Amino acid sequence: MRVRPNQQGLAMLILVFMIALAFTGFLLNLLNPTTIKIERDKQSARALAEAKDGLIGFTIQANIVDSAYLPNPDLKLSAAISEGSQSGMAGGVDISLLGKLPWRSLGMPALKDGWGECLWYAVSGRFKTSPQTTVLNWDTLGQIDVIQEDGSLLAINLAAVIIAPNVLLSGQNRLLTNVDTPQCGGNYDARNYLDTYNAVNSVFGEVNYFLGSVNNRAALNTNNKRFVVAKNDFYNDGFVFITTADIFRPLILRVDFSNQISALLDDVSFQAHLQTVAISGNKGTANIDCNTTSNATNRIFCQNWSEMLLLTALPAPAPILIDGVATPACTRVVVFGGQRAAIQSRATVVDKNTVANYLEGSNLAAFATPVANNSSFVGNATFNAAISNADVLRCI
Repeated sequence: MRVRPNQQGLAMLILVFMIALAFTGFLLNLLNPTTIKIERDKQSARALAEAKDGLIGFTIQANIVDSAYLPNPDLKLSAAISEGSQSGMAGGVDISLLGKLPWRSLGMPALKDGWGECLWYAVSGRFKTSPQTTVLNWDTLGQIDVIQEDGSLLAINLAAVIIAPNVLLSGQNRLLTNVDTPQCGGNYDARNYLDTYNAVNSVFGEVNYFLGSVNNRAALNTNNKRFVVAKNDFYNDGFVFITTADIFRPLILRVDFSNQISALLDDVSFQAHLQTVAISGNKGTANIDCNTTSNATNRIFCQNWSEMLLLTALPAPAPILIDGVATPACTRVVVFGGQRAAIQSRATVVDKNTVANYLEGSNLAAFATPVANNSSFVGNATFNAAISNADVLRCI
């Protein structure tokens, strides 16, 4: 009669032992260095993705002509600037900058990688908020390239990169020097966070900061800067890229972008200027003056987007086809060329002066300066993001 309780007690002990063994295995797995690194890498990836969303959201401003610009990094240029805020005018025009992610300016919390370090951020000079570049549109080239450990190109002409510093490497010092930075702490010398600290260990002579400037934060010229993606004893930075397409893809879907193109082409003062200006240059627009527009919004948009305009005179007054309908007879045609097709290039000055990089089909065949080959121009009245390479025309 006493055997059954003894058996039940033994079974309970075995069950408790198995649970303890399983829990111990679970704890050991959590403490496994590989598992810990995987979890930290996941945290870094989540923070980088969130930062990219925030930066692209920043480029979408209420006024379309204020859009597409990325914030300056947090450089902590003075104690009066709150931690996480973008710095004001920094570097010269088109000079790229590197600093901590301006999370406060993005309306976000301080984003940190898996090692608890706040994210860093490099922005191409042509895309930064201040001082602004002279021309910014969907053909503007970023000034950041990324190479791999073998030297091969991973990305080119990026608008920006977001960087997770990850674990401290030899030589780096992240001790607190800015006491008014309670969220991120540490200091603002990029060399103490981004790799590699000693140039002798660099990949093809490239380090992930701007040597030769205060806190290694500013480019010395407007040339492209190469960053390194590698995983070895000297590099462990994590990256997320922001391309020109990332910025302009959502912007061109906006109704006010299409409306702004129409507003410029239909600006009465600007049309009067286009009717009388001397047609010159390969695209016919060498003499156009954006200051002839009737308001500041059209003027700013014209300054950024006039590269898309082409102007020619018809051989004789004639109609053209817009939205499949013949217009009244006119003497000149102005074209807003759409986004470049895959076979077109607008990277260089020569590219931008080549008509075939803007027009296709009958419009390319008809266009010539100062007088067109014929009047067989066909296009749309308004810009349509679904067919973003289609030409928008006006008969004036």
